[in-house]
Amino acid sequence: MKIVWSLFDSGNSSYKRAIDKYFDNIENYSIGIDKLNKNSNFINLDLSNFKEIFGDRSLFETLDELPKPDIILASPPCESFSVASAMKGGNKFYVWEDGNMTPSTANRILSKNDTPFKSDVAKATLTRINGELCAYNTIRIINRYQPETWVIENPQSSKIWYYLEHNYNFVGIANVAHYAVYDKSFPKKPTTFMSNKFLSLGKMSSGSKADIVIGSRGQGRKQIRDYNERSNIPLNLVKDILEQVI
Repeated sequence: MKIVWSLFDSGNSSYKRAIDKYFDNIENYSIGIDKLNKNSNFINLDLSNFKEIFGDRSLFETLDELPKPDIILASPPCESFSVASAMKGGNKFYVWEDGNMTPSTANRILSKNDTPFKSDVAKATLTRINGELCAYNTIRIINRYQPETWVIENPQSSKIWYYLEHNYNFVGIANVAHYAVYDKSFPKKPTTFMSNKFLSLGKMSSGSKADIVIGSRGQGRKQIRDYNERSNIPLNLVKDILEQVI
């Protein structure tokens, strides 16, 4: 029996649903919080918790009570690492360059002509802080519990990979998958599953298009406004990953 910890699997629970559907030899623990408060089939734990600096060790005290994971699957929120974010030009994050903390050039720096609303700036700041804490705690959890396999999911274009490498020297193998290969009700959505293992994942040929395109209007286009639905992963893709690493 393999033990899987599914971090941030508290929205539509793609990891849990795939494991429940396809695997009898996996004991899964989905961990996180549901932003929309629609689900409760997970361990409710804030993975952006920073209160350890105030002596609150509830994050690791809770995790220490669980069976040690053989596999960690993680889908930290991508909003703060995406240029399509709450503030025009994307949320800036910071890296150490020549001994100084400076805005990362991986994201476009706001010019003097960019004038986002103050509410957008505030939202972007909170989103960035939450995203960085989630990313930081993800690698802390991996380093603490040393699973045989770890997999971190984020869009291929996400700056989380740059952030983890340049801030924490945390790198892995970038395994890219296209969602539409596994389920035609999904867009193409090039996604990286960074791991300590090589994964042979399905990709569409260059120039090919998915049946579903995320956008505003037009034939074949689909609007996804629900936060949980946006975080969906094709169950067959989760199945493919787990079959390869078990």
